[in-house]
Amino acid sequence: MPFGTKDWSPDRVVISENQAGQLLFDCPVTHVVLDIAAKRPLRLNSDWYRLFLRPPMREMTTALDQFTFIKEHMPGYCDVWDKFQQIFLTLYFDFVASQIELLKPDLEQKLAGMSSLFSYQDWLLSAFLPLPQPLVYIPGDPGDNTYANEDMVRLPLMFWTGEQAIVVFFTGNDTRSTIIANTQDRLQKNGYTILEIDKIELADGDVSMMGRILPEVFQKFWQSEVLPSGPFKPEFGDPIA
Repeated sequence: MPFGTKDWSPDRVVISENQAGQLLFDCPVTHVVLDIAAKRPLRLNSDWYRLFLRPPMREMTTALDQFTFIKEHMPGYCDVWDKFQQIFLTLYFDFVASQIELLKPDLEQKLAGMSSLFSYQDWLLSAFLPLPQPLVYIPGDPGDNTYANEDMVRLPLMFWTGEQAIVVFFTGNDTRSTIIANTQDRLQKNGYTILEIDKIELADGDVSMMGRILPEVFQKFWQSEVLPSGPFKPEFGDPIA
């Protein structure tokens, strides 16, 4: 699923198989691969990061360092003409940080016996990954697998929790356009969940508002994780010290 870019067309994606029969994806733009069959959530610690100029690991030694870097990096994927995507991201990451502090005793208990290896803040990276400007395939007929270009639709923002694909729309006082109404109808027919957020409420909102509007699974987003992990792995050329 491409996201965070308008520089995309179907002919830029090549899908092939390796000798083991596993699918290989060659896509030159920022994208994620959703493992829908395994119901594997898309998280901050998933293998999604595609920035060539990644800071060396010595500059991101803690989960909080990595979380802060992602928080500051994600707005670059937003539509420059849609300020509400960026407002949402700011509040969302603040909400994630607040939940970690609010439920610190529970998270420390989850790591009982491993406090020398992990910090409760390591769970920050288990938060669901927000995808600004995702490009999704929503055919009029859910059984249509032709992947026609006209059925590829750019959306404001999306999450994949492993159980639900949640699409966020930012709404105002004006009447919904026919295009938006038709898009939402097709999304629902294809199994997506719609979350509408009022623009004025969002602009005046705070962390508590995010707690009210986000689905329940976001309150304890780490629950299905056995242990925390991070998205950044050491790479060849990283300074050792």
